[in-house]
Amino acid sequence: MWFKDWLFYTLVTVVFAVDQIAKEFVRSYIPLYGSWPESGFFRLVHGVNTGSAFGMFSNYTFFLIIGSIIGIGFLLYFFHQKKFTVIWLRLAIGLIVGGASGNLFDRIIFGGVVDFVQVGWWPAFNVADSCISVGMFFFIVIMLFGEKLGLKINENRNPEIE
Repeated sequence: MWFKDWLFYTLVTVVFAVDQIAKEFVRSYIPLYGSWPESGFFRLVHGVNTGSAFGMFSNYTFFLIIGSIIGIGFLLYFFHQKKFTVIWLRLAIGLIVGGASGNLFDRIIFGGVVDFVQVGWWPAFNVADSCISVGMFFFIVIMLFGEKLGLKINENRNPEIE
């Protein structure tokens, strides 16, 4: 049952909350398109991205909202259909769902996603983007190399047990 995996849902909630708190801080204290400090390799900036990663699909907010809902729904379905024995895989999916939910919330409420971390030449990003990236990295590594690393990825579910 869904409530049995408290770690997964706690992680989703914490990622969502930290992302939203950080974005609200930026909206409150850094003017739109401003930065602190003014220049440097690492800066906090206040930008709004109406697209997806790297600004692709700008101004396609409706389609990105639908895509996010479908993606989150698929991940939750995938998560609930498998009984993962590798905690890192559950954590990876939790990071992805939490980050995607944070960005989805921004798209629905504000029409775009606040990006605020600027490192060198790399496009600005936020907490949700970071969590999605880290989660995807772990997810891919575990799915591709988990068996070689001696990880038993999942067990078959027995509906009678639940």
